[in-house]
Amino acid sequence: MTAEDESDERRRRHCQRYHEAVLDLMTDDDVVEGAFDAALRSVTETAAEIVGATRVSVWLFDDGGDRLRCVDRYDDRTDDHTGGTELVSADYPAYFEALRTHRSISAGDARTDPRTRELTADYLEPTGVESLLDATLRSEGDVIGVVCHEQVGRTREWTETEIQFAGDVADVVHRALRNHRSAEQRRELEFRRSLLEAQQEAMPDGVLVVGDGGELHTWNTRFRDLWNLSADGLEPPRGDAVLDRIRDRVTDPAAFIRRVEHLTENPAETSHDELALDDGRVFELYSTPVRSDAGTQYGRLWLVRDITERRERQDELELKNRTIDEAPIGITLSDATRPDNPLVYANDQFERLTGYAREEILGRNCRFLQGERTATEPVDDLRAAIDAERSNTVELRNYRKDGSEFWNRVTVAPVADENGDVTNYVGFQQDVTERKEATRQLRVLHRVLRHNLANQMSIIRGTAEQLAERSGGDTEAAAETIVEEADQLLGLTDKHRSIVRLLSERPTPEPIALEPLCRRPCRSVRMDYPHADVTLAGDPNATVVGIPTLETAIHELLVNGVVHGDRASPSVELRVERRPETVHLRIVDDGPGLPEEERRIITGDGTVEPLYHGLGMGLWLVHWIVSLSRGTIDIEETGPDGTTIRIELPRADE
Repeated sequence: MTAEDESDERRRRHCQRYHEAVLDLMTDDDVVEGAFDAALRSVTETAAEIVGATRVSVWLFDDGGDRLRCVDRYDDRTDDHTGGTELVSADYPAYFEALRTHRSISAGDARTDPRTRELTADYLEPTGVESLLDATLRSEGDVIGVVCHEQVGRTREWTETEIQFAGDVADVVHRALRNHRSAEQRRELEFRRSLLEAQQEAMPDGVLVVGDGGELHTWNTRFRDLWNLSADGLEPPRGDAVLDRIRDRVTDPAAFIRRVEHLTENPAETSHDELALDDGRVFELYSTPVRSDAGTQYGRLWLVRDITERRERQDELELKNRTIDEAPIGITLSDATRPDNPLVYANDQFERLTGYAREEILGRNCRFLQGERTATEPVDDLRAAIDAERSNTVELRNYRKDGSEFWNRVTVAPVADENGDVTNYVGFQQDVTERKEATRQLRVLHRVLRHNLANQMSIIRGTAEQLAERSGGDTEAAAETIVEEADQLLGLTDKHRSIVRLLSERPTPEPIALEPLCRRPCRSVRMDYPHADVTLAGDPNATVVGIPTLETAIHELLVNGVVHGDRASPSVELRVERRPETVHLRIVDDGPGLPEEERRIITGDGTVEPLYHGLGMGLWLVHWIVSLSRGTIDIEETGPDGTTIRIELPRADE
């Protein structure tokens, strides 16, 4: 036999060995069953042995195709399996492009081959790899990974047979991956099926799924029990028989059949009805189409619930509730026989008055309406009346669910049973905020305006007399005094008019973009007072609930901080802090601090006294604007080093 014949024989034996190895891998149980990790170990070990490579590894692309991750690397020298190494496309663009455009990469000298030399510094040199043979994994034309054969310590030229074998190995890996994903999908489907069955059986409602052609698909035990159906009576395809059984049990079979026929003609429609049965029971019947994400109609889901007891209770209470719920005042009923006298009933007007839903009210003592500024005297009077089992009426400051305040006129009266024992207390609540506040404040405003108008007009008249009697330099000074006093009077009159308008019109709060409300007054104050340092800090990009004049309140506080500062260049900062449900506006100045009278006016705890001149009017205007915006205003700190006023407003974008 010649040398050429011997070479051909060796190639033939190599080819046969390669084919046998590929066949063994293709039929390997782990590959066939989709046990991916175990299959990779078999593939990399076999490939290393057959090709004689130092290391064989399998890499998979991420979903974006920009990153390769080694999922298994077998080292023939140590008989170890490792993984986890990652290569990023941005670091090795030529190598990644070669993988996408070539079925395989055969690099005898990987450190100089233009397709792989980018890997030299970070991967090849540190690991001693001299030669690479890569075969890509492809799925529907896309590269999803690569099988990499590496030679360490020396270079080698890869034969055509070895290149072909590497491609076959890549196909085996792809098959193992495909089988693995199919097995995962089967397991997921089985889990979902089992979960669905468990959920069906756990539901208190009867469940039935009917196919588009009327055949039965699935049902639960509750459905069978509600309609007294046997298991045989629900065996597919007994849809018509089940329909007949239901029709025979309802009080209006014709209406029921018409409803079913309507849903059959309108398969995309959802239905929610009540069915009265011959035996006196009432069922709630809900039906909705079963569709795929693509809109394919598979059938219809029916849910059945026995609401007989609920309907009986509703009928019993309907007349009483309708009468009480339509009352124009809030009505509550508490249980005096239980600890803490909890509410057991509240009418619709009480919900509207407080903003709380009925489920948030029942079971709680009515004190949840009290808050930080609720006075103790009326609360004590009310408690004393309840302890003495007598009626009483008080007016106190309460809080709605959204935190807004209102004045509540509360009347409580005991309700006794046939033995004379008090079992309940009935309560009546009425919002008297407008009457209480408007009456009191308009009276104060009138008194203040009359006092200031009289005083300042006296000054104007006296100064005018001086102008008539004198001449020279004094005339200019007197004229300036006239202008100043006239300006103060006009400003006071404007603020008075604004407050009266607010109290009489009571504008409804609405969503308002906060950023221009902060930016415009800051710019305006800078222009009017160029010697002052007025800044806007924080993040004002939010939408708040407020009335249109909210900007006026911000402007008034900024001007107040500038005008009453005791420095040559006063500093005022409007700082905005966004929170999940509210926005905090902090007006921080470096002035001498607020007098007690001004603090009480801002927080609404004080009134504007006649001897306390026009400044109090502006702060009173601020208080009302913030209150009508469903916000709160408070003095966080004040002293010789400055004052911080906080306005808290609800966020409309939440």
